[in-house]
Amino acid sequence: MPTQHRPRIAIRDTGELIAAVPYLLGFRPTESVVICVYAGATRAQLRLCLRTDIPTPDLYYTLAEQLKDPVLRANSCGVSVIIVCDGEVRPPDSLPHKKLVDAIGTVFASSGVLLHHAFWVPAIEKNLTWWCYTDLECNGLVPDPTSCTLAATAAAMGAVTYDSKEDLRATLEPADRSPLAQRTERIEAALNLNQDEAHARQLLEDLIKEAREGTWTLSEERLVDLAVALSNVRVRDGCLRPEVTSIGHPIEQVWTELVRALPTPYRAEPACLLALTAFLRGDGVLAGVAIDVALQANPEHTFANLMRTSMDFGLPPDAVASAIAGSFLAPTPPAPPRPCAVPTE
Repeated sequence: MPTQHRPRIAIRDTGELIAAVPYLLGFRPTESVVICVYAGATRAQLRLCLRTDIPTPDLYYTLAEQLKDPVLRANSCGVSVIIVCDGEVRPPDSLPHKKLVDAIGTVFASSGVLLHHAFWVPAIEKNLTWWCYTDLECNGLVPDPTSCTLAATAAAMGAVTYDSKEDLRATLEPADRSPLAQRTERIEAALNLNQDEAHARQLLEDLIKEAREGTWTLSEERLVDLAVALSNVRVRDGCLRPEVTSIGHPIEQVWTELVRALPTPYRAEPACLLALTAFLRGDGVLAGVAIDVALQANPEHTFANLMRTSMDFGLPPDAVASAIAGSFLAPTPPAPPRPCAVPTE
């Protein structure tokens, strides 16, 4: 499963780096620790961008240890830290959460990863001042985030940047919950019937073809049929093929609508497919949100737990693709038709 090529963009200074963060993450962070991870032959390639909530002071070192693992797996040579939170600058007093930055620097240095720079900014908005933790005379203004090169590139690629992570999560929730109870009953009734696996595969193939052409629709009957088809693990795993995941945004739109339309626990299946496709495209934030949805719908879901573990360990998309392929795409002997009234994974 090859990942998609992503363009390289030059970030010239601190202001541009901070302005680019919402487009690196997919949303505008608040009250956050952001770790920009550098790697590559020149040691200047931004390979990974991590974000987490700012913890309480007693957890500063614990958080630093947790962040260290994905940084090391990215073969990092150094990082920049950006703290985004409310606060004030009162020289010569320290900037907010200075001890957190010190903890990250100490823990990372013990593993050979240098903390190149650390900055504080109250919010990532035009003309707000950023400050350097090591030299308060080093500061500057954040340029307009919507006018940065990365913003234009993201827009050209069809990527959407949200005002918050909550806004991103909301895009995966039902617009109308009133049909869900009746839809659940119809899905459960259909699962109690003998299902034709070949027919289920054809349903998915037709949907994938329509996604490529931009002609897909989801009627009530089709929603029920697709929920039943995706509950068959062998059928669902056919959607992990490179020729499906490489479709990118068009197939992600289909999986998104299925996540929004299907009730629990059946929405876990398209949520996992959305997560994998988004992650292979390089959108780790959408992938993480989709996995959260899948695990909320079915905490024991094998696919979702494998994706969550892989992402938490900081594995790059290619490695996750290989793990998924090895676990779910191994050849299986043909099986005779059987009732599909089995628990969803």
